[in-house]
Amino acid sequence: MAKKTRETIDFNWEDFRPEWANDGIEKISSELEKWNDELQARSEKFRAESQKRIEKGVKQVQDELRKVPAIKRAEELRQKFGDRVEKNLEEGVDRVYTGLKLARLDEVKKLERKVAQLNKKLRTLEKRQAA
Repeated sequence: MAKKTRETIDFNWEDFRPEWANDGIEKISSELEKWNDELQARSEKFRAESQKRIEKGVKQVQDELRKVPAIKRAEELRQKFGDRVEKNLEEGVDRVYTGLKLARLDEVKKLERKVAQLNKKLRTLEKRQAA
């Protein structure tokens, strides 16, 4: 049996298409691009408007929820709990510093300011004595 080989022929349809068809295809492509651009612009505008409406709706719901007595009470409790935790934390830190006989940072800064003031006064006195 003889082996048949298939030859591939490079065939370009554009070579056989009439010029008027090419013009029509270009016009259609151009219109499709315009529609695509317009759709994208509308899509972005819709997305932005939707985002604004959603944010406004969420804000309204939050405002309404804040008016509910249970939510008000929960917010008060959260605030009290936060204050209590902060106070307990500060007291615990103070106990640790006191136990280790260390000065806190704010105390050190206050002492540094006083030392700077004293140094300034001392320089002023030294200048007066030198004169």
